[in-house]
Amino acid sequence: MTLSMLNIPSYTIAEPAMKTRRIGIPLTDELGAYIDRWGYKETPAMVQCREYTSTIARSLMQLSPEQAALLQILAQIMGARNILEIGTFTGYSTMAMAMVLPEGGKITTLDISEDYVNAARTFWKAGGVEDRIDTMIGDANASLDSLIAQGKAGTFDLAFIDADKNDGIDHFNKCLQLVRSGGLIVVDDTLAFGRVATGPQEGDHPAIVDMARDGHPENMHIHGCDGIDMVLLHFSNGMTLARKR
Repeated sequence: MTLSMLNIPSYTIAEPAMKTRRIGIPLTDELGAYIDRWGYKETPAMVQCREYTSTIARSLMQLSPEQAALLQILAQIMGARNILEIGTFTGYSTMAMAMVLPEGGKITTLDISEDYVNAARTFWKAGGVEDRIDTMIGDANASLDSLIAQGKAGTFDLAFIDADKNDGIDHFNKCLQLVRSGGLIVVDDTLAFGRVATGPQEGDHPAIVDMARDGHPENMHIHGCDGIDMVLLHFSNGMTLARKR
């Protein structure tokens, strides 16, 4: 029996017919403190890494502890053994995911800054996960091309993209090659502090301007991709989950 026989239209991507109602809870200082107390679990090494990152330039790039916890749970649900990360920064998300890898599992993390990765290594060592992490220093697109050339296409269970937004579409397309069927790609910062809807505003941090330019073309690209199931979550600064069919 087909959907047409039941007079039910088949699924198509279309403009919403009406305004969607959503619950919006303002993130007050009090609610933030509540989440920090009850919303996630961290090891001492993760706390040290996060506190260190809050003191340096570009600390805005650090993902939140609850985002790291979500990545851990997604990796565990999937039984991920091979994880790819684009954007190491100071290694907080890398360490979080490495912690839940099974015996023999590996995370390959890419960053352009040797300085950031060197700082990250101190926290990985403190957390006892340095042997589960492989690093690639250099332009992310070149590193992704290298992984594809090495025959790594279809070998990663999970990919996390948290890097230069100007190259976001290229990063996503290459991750789509590198993850297996049924694998998951997670993209951070997909709401760009709400500027995806309004566009950059005067006085915005340059990083926010980069994220929000032209309505965040990466979001539109992911939405239009065939062969994936996806959802953009109104969570932290926006996270998009894309499952490769």
